[in-house]
Amino acid sequence: DRIVINVSGMIFETRGETLARFPNSLLGNPCKRNSFYVPELNEYFFNRNRAAFEAILYYYQSAGRLRRPAEVPMRVFKQEIEFFELGDEIIHAMLIKEGYIEMEAEPKMPENLLQRQIWELFEHPDSSSFATGLVVFSIFMIVSAVVTSIAESSVRGEFLEDLPDASNQTTKSPRNLENPWFVLEVVFNSWFTLEYLIRFFTAPSKYGFLLGLLNIVDLVAILPFYVTLLLDSSQSNSVTVLRVLRVVRVFRMFKLSRYSRSLQVIGYCVLESIRELGLLVLCLFLTVVVSSSLLYYAEFGEKTTFFTSVPETFWFSLQTITTIGYGDMIPLTPLGKLLSAACAIFGAITLALPVLTFVSNFNKLYYKNIEDD
Repeated sequence: DRIVINVSGMIFETRGETLARFPNSLLGNPCKRNSFYVPELNEYFFNRNRAAFEAILYYYQSAGRLRRPAEVPMRVFKQEIEFFELGDEIIHAMLIKEGYIEMEAEPKMPENLLQRQIWELFEHPDSSSFATGLVVFSIFMIVSAVVTSIAESSVRGEFLEDLPDASNQTTKSPRNLENPWFVLEVVFNSWFTLEYLIRFFTAPSKYGFLLGLLNIVDLVAILPFYVTLLLDSSQSNSVTVLRVLRVVRVFRMFKLSRYSRSLQVIGYCVLESIRELGLLVLCLFLTVVVSSSLLYYAEFGEKTTFFTSVPETFWFSLQTITTIGYGDMIPLTPLGKLLSAACAIFGAITLALPVLTFVSNFNKLYYKNIEDD
């Protein structure tokens, strides 16, 4: 009862009773696997991935334990499992085990019928044509708000020109209905506020809604408008706060991530790689401090040196490590030039290390996004 299996030139041997443990699979069903039988060689031939087949054969031998080889990409391994017909349950369990999809939980819905209908309108664009139209309108309002902010800075010639000067207490406040930019701000923020409140009051869990990442982004985009209304722009100590709040309006662009799965993947990828990014920042900090100290003492004594102190050299080191190189500061001594070259090489290596982890997390999350779709 010995069975010989040829997978792309590599010979595997097993017993028929081993394969019969899973009779619904391709190898476990004699009728299914007979189409791959080669009588002249007395073997079954499959032009498939060798490394993946080793794991699949072990699945039969171990009576149901499946583990993906490290050198086989998840997409390829999934295709092999589908080819050998191990079953959708096995694929789903493998994706959960690998972290590509999460354990499915029944989504919590509002109990009130009207509340549930309104919630689906805002949270599920594909639930109806009206919900789709609502999403299109929301995207239009977000884009219009961003474009308006850009146009306002262009027309005024200066982004913050409409804010009063701290030394000029007689400057006319821009917050009146005669100002078209202020009217547009009112219109946009009224819609954003209404949308946020509807989502909040129809949410099945108010606490979960407030902690949602996308909802926090919405709140950050809305609050600056109301804070500016409360502040007295004639007060000199409010001018700085007003300027900062005006800049915060750019966070409106992140509201688009609610309607774009790709943007969400990038955001979650950053969160997944937060430890690696933290390590990168630490490495950059240590490299900047060490290289700045070495460059400062290497250039010490030069009358025309740009490196007048270690902190002053931080800017040059950061430019060199990140391979920007503005050219506003340059080393003058041979030793300084040598250290600068070493700094650039080490910086390129340092920046490349976390990229592999970031790309790996992105591929995993992007694949999960495809599975969810």
